[in-house]
Amino acid sequence: MVVVIATALTLFVSASQMRSAYRQTLQALFESGARTVVQVRNAELSAVQARCRRLASSPRLYAAMQSGDRQLLSQVADDELREFFLRTKHGAVNGQASEGYMFLDEKSAPIEPGTGTPGLDAAVSNRWRSETQAVREGGEQQLGYIDFSECAYEVLFTSVVDPDDGVVIGTLAVLFKFHTPPVIPVAGGGELRSGLLIGGTLFGDQIPPSSAQTLVQSIDTAVHPVQVGSDGSDDAVQVQIDGEPWLAFRTSLDTSDASVQLVIAASLQPVQAALRKLLFSGVLSGVLGIAFGVAIALVIARGLAKPVAELSAAAQRIGGGDYDIRVAVTRRDEMGLLAERFNEMTHGLSLRDKYRGLLDMVADPSIAEEMLAGVVSLGGVSTPAAVLFCDIRGFTPLTNRLAAHEVVEILNDHMTAMTEVVYRHGGVVDKFVGDLIMAVFGAPKPGTLDAVRAARCGLEMVRSRERMNVTAADPIHIGVGVAFGDMVAGCMGSKQRLNYTVLGERVNLAARLCSMAPAMTVYVDENVCQQLGSGWGVTTMEPLKVKGFSQPVSAFRLDSMENNT
Repeated sequence: MVVVIATALTLFVSASQMRSAYRQTLQALFESGARTVVQVRNAELSAVQARCRRLASSPRLYAAMQSGDRQLLSQVADDELREFFLRTKHGAVNGQASEGYMFLDEKSAPIEPGTGTPGLDAAVSNRWRSETQAVREGGEQQLGYIDFSECAYEVLFTSVVDPDDGVVIGTLAVLFKFHTPPVIPVAGGGELRSGLLIGGTLFGDQIPPSSAQTLVQSIDTAVHPVQVGSDGSDDAVQVQIDGEPWLAFRTSLDTSDASVQLVIAASLQPVQAALRKLLFSGVLSGVLGIAFGVAIALVIARGLAKPVAELSAAAQRIGGGDYDIRVAVTRRDEMGLLAERFNEMTHGLSLRDKYRGLLDMVADPSIAEEMLAGVVSLGGVSTPAAVLFCDIRGFTPLTNRLAAHEVVEILNDHMTAMTEVVYRHGGVVDKFVGDLIMAVFGAPKPGTLDAVRAARCGLEMVRSRERMNVTAADPIHIGVGVAFGDMVAGCMGSKQRLNYTVLGERVNLAARLCSMAPAMTVYVDENVCQQLGSGWGVTTMEPLKVKGFSQPVSAFRLDSMENNT
């Protein structure tokens, strides 16, 4: 009898430990799942956000809003947003059912024809009016959520700003019907279900309507909103819904409306049923095998609690960013299958993280960001931009007298310093060719001072190199050439291998000016000189005979910046 009691107590303690470990695992999965949901949501919206920003800065759109030409306004928006909508005003965006877009005037009133649903137009207008004056006039994008006709909508607001004085003249609103993330199965037959909570109402078809209101009321006083990226100090809470235990978690979304939150919940009924069945089987086995009860109970307890505890610890490490963690697969039952699925998930997360890091290393970060957002594609566009070439003078003799590793070390230090100068002036490193660095200012994102920034960058490159030469064992001298004008920018190559670059006459001229510039000198073309204005130290050179140009080319030497430094 003592052995039976000891066996029963051992199983009871083991089940309690298993239940506690399983709850910790669910909580870690909840927080990790919430971060993943928000990250996926942001990735899906990034391309739309970039396209809306470009549309809001379009001169045609600004002219249409200024003139009040509603037909032209719709035409400009249709042209820019066509690839995101299967139809002109209604369709699907990234797999989401969408109500399309609409415009608001400077007073946040809808501009006809709107979305075609007056009530929805009014709801969007009221949502935007509810934002503070600073947000509506700040020229930034803002996400909002509205409840209309028993549906939840996600609205991306983008301010249309006067390019001359920065005054907001209207707003572009793009609407999406909110869709809940997929149901995530968990061990024991349970499922992670989610819904969108707006003002006390839970939207989504994963949590039954009969349970949704009870769930919201139960967690309202027990769970504080947990921000994405938290340290996990706030716990999920267990609530009762129609006599059934649930584990619930709530997290805030990236919006100024605190009443909008993402709710994730899972029923513990399947888990508890499995635990009860396991406990009954263990007690029965103990009664039938009195002599071996304690030993069997310990083996079962250790075999059940250990893999769950390992999964819980591994899930916590994933939450901290360690995607290389793996759990041992020593069983062929449901726990073993769960361990295999867990390892597959961590492998996918690790590959995603490595590919993103590799992309940032082999491509300029700004180009990589545009590619991930889907803005840069195969092909090119004509755009005004400035291009800079920086070349080392006498590099070949230097390589002949130094060892290979010394040459690489010197070249890497030099390219690192020059790249930092390019980034400080808002440029994009196009490529490295031997001892030459090519940088672009104004592509893929054009600006109003591209030529000026390129000129400043060239002078700072020379001065940075002069400072490095003071302590360098092998001083390096460079020549810089800068040109500005229309050129073709885009991804050149094939669908299997692409290279973002610029092509054209101005690019060739910048390369020629670089090769003709004396050591520690910056040559610029006439277009750059015209953009500099007064205050610059500029010396006019004799027209240069440049290969590839039928007439001599005007060239200028930069001596100092506008502040005479």
